[in-house]
Amino acid sequence: MDWSAVFGSAALIVLFKTGLALAMPTALAAVGETVAERAGVLNLGLEGMMLSGALASFLAAYYLESSVAGAVAGPVAGVVLGALMAFLSVTLRTDQIINGIAIVLFAQGICAFVFERLFGGADQPTIPGIPDLHVPLLGSIPVVGEILFQQNLLFYVALVLALGTWVLLHRTRLGLSIRAVGERPEAADSVSVDVRRVRWTALLVCGGMAGLGGAVLVVGQLNLFEDTVTAGRGWIAIALVIFGRWNPALVLAGAFLFGLTDALQLRVQTISGGVNSAVPYEMFAALPYVVTLTVMVAATIRSRRAAQPSALGIPFRKEARSS
Repeated sequence: MDWSAVFGSAALIVLFKTGLALAMPTALAAVGETVAERAGVLNLGLEGMMLSGALASFLAAYYLESSVAGAVAGPVAGVVLGALMAFLSVTLRTDQIINGIAIVLFAQGICAFVFERLFGGADQPTIPGIPDLHVPLLGSIPVVGEILFQQNLLFYVALVLALGTWVLLHRTRLGLSIRAVGERPEAADSVSVDVRRVRWTALLVCGGMAGLGGAVLVVGQLNLFEDTVTAGRGWIAIALVIFGRWNPALVLAGAFLFGLTDALQLRVQTISGGVNSAVPYEMFAALPYVVTLTVMVAATIRSRRAAQPSALGIPFRKEARSS
């Protein structure tokens, strides 16, 4: 195999550009999950929210012939499932782990059923995509301009939202409430912070960002839908929250690592012959997940300070505090 086709100067520019683009769906879901977990809710339904957002964005873009409609429909679907998770976990206070898994199974079943009913037996339908932008002046900068300033519009929307989440958590009153509710909900309640409302808000934000992640994947990159389109990215996003120690900036960095590894395996698989390669293509496809989980485990073992929110996964019962 010609490794210069992978690690040559021109190939590296394409690799990093593709890696950043591939990172954004996972980054959005992971940063959204960070908000939910900082509020004390473990949302394992992330994969289902991403998949539902992907299907909703595909259907909207296909029937309305508008990629903008698709980009809007994805977050809406994610918010709906975020509201379902909030109702079950915050209002009814049922087990968060079971709720999340149930939402994933529900979303997978519904999405597969709906897509099969609408398009089963037909040729693979496609939707209008979003073309890459060339940011004036910045896009002409050698290397950096090609990597950062020649992406599609959804990439920049996703990047702003991901970075804005750090500002939300660390520089706003709502962010302070979210962090307080995730650490000491009883103390937050004692100073008139509505714990349930904050957790509802966090889960709606999480669902919306996961749904947008699915939309970015379908409308911004693939221009098609399959019932396995998310390929476990929701689960990786949950792992990235642990890797990033519940810090949106570090979570975003972990997502970029995943995207870069994903781009690398795609490039290596292409150069080596894909399905005709002597090495099974499944080995290449597994590479991003293996690398991400390995780094996450190593970072967790190395860190001696527990960064997990103290009340994560624990339902808040106001009457128990008052009694």
